[in-house]
Amino acid sequence: MELINPNFIKKSKYQQKVSDDIAQCLTCERKCKISRGKTGFCQTRMNIDGEICTLVYGCIPALSNNPIEKKPLFHFYPGTYAITIGTYGCNFSCPWCQNHHISHPNDPVLDKIKNEKEYLSPERLIKLAIKNHSKGTSISFNEPTLLFEYSLDVFKLAKQKGLYNTYVSNGYMTVEVLKDLAENGLDAINIDIKGDNDMVQKYCGTDVEKVWRNAQFAKELGLHVEITTLLIENLNTNPEIIKNISNRIYVELGEDTPFHITRALPHYKSYDHGFYKPTSIKFLRKSYDMAKKSGLNFVYLGNLDNTDYENTICPKCSNLVIRRSGFSVKKLLIDSKGNCKYCGYPICIL
Repeated sequence: MELINPNFIKKSKYQQKVSDDIAQCLTCERKCKISRGKTGFCQTRMNIDGEICTLVYGCIPALSNNPIEKKPLFHFYPGTYAITIGTYGCNFSCPWCQNHHISHPNDPVLDKIKNEKEYLSPERLIKLAIKNHSKGTSISFNEPTLLFEYSLDVFKLAKQKGLYNTYVSNGYMTVEVLKDLAENGLDAINIDIKGDNDMVQKYCGTDVEKVWRNAQFAKELGLHVEITTLLIENLNTNPEIIKNISNRIYVELGEDTPFHITRALPHYKSYDHGFYKPTSIKFLRKSYDMAKKSGLNFVYLGNLDNTDYENTICPKCSNLVIRRSGFSVKKLLIDSKGNCKYCGYPICIL
C-alpha cells in the first residue's frame, strides 16, 4: 500500500471479522466478504491486515460547484449552489452509467487511486465551498456511500459553517450507515430507483427492495427525499414499471415527494445491451402523465431542451411558483418558509 497516499486509507467504520483472513464490509448491502489484500465489489475497500479500509478518503478526482437543481433536487434550497465531489468506483454495475469514467474507469480503480496524489481534506473542502459561495455540499458523480467516512467528517464541518449536506445516491447503503449519515448532518438525498426487481437484478446486480426500504427510512429520519428514474430505451421503458414506481412513491413516500423522470443517452456499455438511441420523448411525456395520474404532486422530466416540465406548479392553487430553465431558477414565488406565496401550500425547504 506504499504506492497509495496514506491520507486516503482509513479504517471502515462498519465491518466485522469473519476469520483470520476474511473481513466483511458492512457499508453497503453487498456486504462483501474480503480476503487479505483484496478489494470488494466497489474496488475502494480493501482488507489490510485483517481490517476493511477505505482507499478513497479525500481522494477526489471530481470537483465542481453545481446548482442544486443539477442533482436533481428541485424542492431543497432552490437556486443555490453546492460544492460537489466524487471519487472512483461504484457498488452497482449499470451498463448505461453516465459517469463511467470514474465509476467504472478503463484502468483498474486501484491503479487510478495510486495515480492520484492530491489529498483534499474535509477542512479544505469546506473552505472551497465558502470561497465559491456554495450554500452546501453534495457528494455525487459516483456512488457517495463509497465516501462514507469522509462524508461524516465533511458534514460535521459543514454544519459548523451553516451549510447543508446532500447525497445523490443509488440508495444501497445499510440502514446503519444511512442512520449515521442523518445523525451527522445529511439533510437531503436524491435516490435513483432504476426499475423493477427483474431489471435491477439483471443489469445492476442488486435488490431494488433494499433501495425502497432506504427511501422510506430516509423519510423517517427526517431527510428531504427526491426520487429519480432514468428511462433507458428497451431496458425499463415498460409502462408497468413507471406505473409501479409512481404508485409506490405515492403510497410509501407521500404525494409531495418529487419524482424526476429523465431521458437517457447511450453511454458506456449501452450498445451491448440493446440500448442504441436516446429515450423516446413521446414515452417520456406518457410517463409524466402516468406519474401525475398516480396522484403525485411534483413530477418532472429531465434532459430535455426548452421544456415546461421542469417548472413547479402549486398543487393547491395551480399557480406557477418556480420557473426553471435548465439548471437555473428564473422565478421563485415562495415565501420565507418555503410555502407558495399565493396560498401557503408547502413547496420546498429554504
